[in-house]
Amino acid sequence: MSDNVIYPEAFIKRIKVLLPQDFNAFIKTLDGPSPTSVRLNPSKKTNRFAEEEKMSWCAEGRYLQERPTFTFDPLFHAGAYYVQEASSMFLEEVWKQLNLPHQPLKILDLCAAPGGKSTHLLSLMNEQSFLVTNEIISNRNKILQQNIIKWGNANCLITQNKPEDFAALENYFDVILVDAPCSGEGLFRKDKNAVAEWSEKNVEICSIRQKDIVKHAAACLKPGGFIIYSTCTYEPVENDKSIDFMQELGLHVIALNNSKFPEITKTKYGLQFYPHIVKGEGFYIAALQKKKDGAAYIHPPVNNKKIPALSAAFQTYLQLPEGFTELKKNDFIFALPHFMWADFAILEKRLYIRNAGLLMGHLKGQDFLPAHDLALSNHIRKDLPAFELTEEEAITYLRCETPKIKTDLLGWALATHKGLNLGWIKLIPGRFNNYFPKDWRILKR
Repeated sequence: MSDNVIYPEAFIKRIKVLLPQDFNAFIKTLDGPSPTSVRLNPSKKTNRFAEEEKMSWCAEGRYLQERPTFTFDPLFHAGAYYVQEASSMFLEEVWKQLNLPHQPLKILDLCAAPGGKSTHLLSLMNEQSFLVTNEIISNRNKILQQNIIKWGNANCLITQNKPEDFAALENYFDVILVDAPCSGEGLFRKDKNAVAEWSEKNVEICSIRQKDIVKHAAACLKPGGFIIYSTCTYEPVENDKSIDFMQELGLHVIALNNSKFPEITKTKYGLQFYPHIVKGEGFYIAALQKKKDGAAYIHPPVNNKKIPALSAAFQTYLQLPEGFTELKKNDFIFALPHFMWADFAILEKRLYIRNAGLLMGHLKGQDFLPAHDLALSNHIRKDLPAFELTEEEAITYLRCETPKIKTDLLGWALATHKGLNLGWIKLIPGRFNNYFPKDWRILKR
């Protein structure tokens, strides 16, 4: 038994049944350090972590030799990478095995916060696909929004809805990711609070909740579409047993191949990651496909002549403005990719949408105030006025303070660090006004 953490007796009994030969190695690993890993943003190239160990199942995944203080890395705030647990990056391998990379798809991440898998999906899907990333809990939705904004993709809608709210979209999505709320056993090594929260009752509650979630997910999945189901637990009742239930809903299991990754354990239906065998945390993933018989969602006709073009004043901010249409909500201006217009018209009538495409900014009287979303967007022009900050200056800027700078530039400009945008500044003689969002600022000293 561990000297560091006292694990619940019921959990110990369950693990001894699951891992009778490996129990001691498993418990010893839980008391050791958790590996640190990041996933690079392919749209925001950087040499950061260039020398670190590459991950076998994720092209942009990196294992770090030590854990830096990410809060004080300006490139983290620029969206150059996402700090993510390594096992969960296996989503990329599942995506490839389902042969999805080159198809235009409607994708739903149903339980998305804090956004690791959503940002990963945005990197995997093509530019003619779009993602609906959903989180019902308000404060978690705010974190999701921050991470999506940092990643910089416009082909995304952020929603705040219950799983049952998607019932009106029967047979609609091509791919649905259900990273289900679970008992969190796979987090025991990196989050000791998860140990205190664990109980057999909670496992049972999670199992019931998961079945309710996947029931609604199956309903809005189109015939022939795929569900990718994952948890961060070892519990068969939350993993393979959930897949049993999903098969009763008319889905069949797609066997995942682990031949390149023998360290990953095959279960009856999916793959289980154990931290004493893989360089990562506890994780489970499986894939299913809905029967192909049945009708897909029928889109109502859309009058393309009514699709508003992006105003000339806003076009000047984007690399390819002709690919966007304009949405105006109150005084806020959004740029939505043209190909999403018809689907947005459907979704806004059925879902609570928190963010649509790219928020360009808002109108304040006669003035246009560009949004932080625009500054971090992958679609922003590369030749806009910019001021490069040193690391020390960048940290000061990210605290919503104003470092002393010398420049002849005046007006709106981008604050950058190592060539990546951090946010907006407005230059005036001798100084500048800092427009980094105050609720994003670095508080730590």
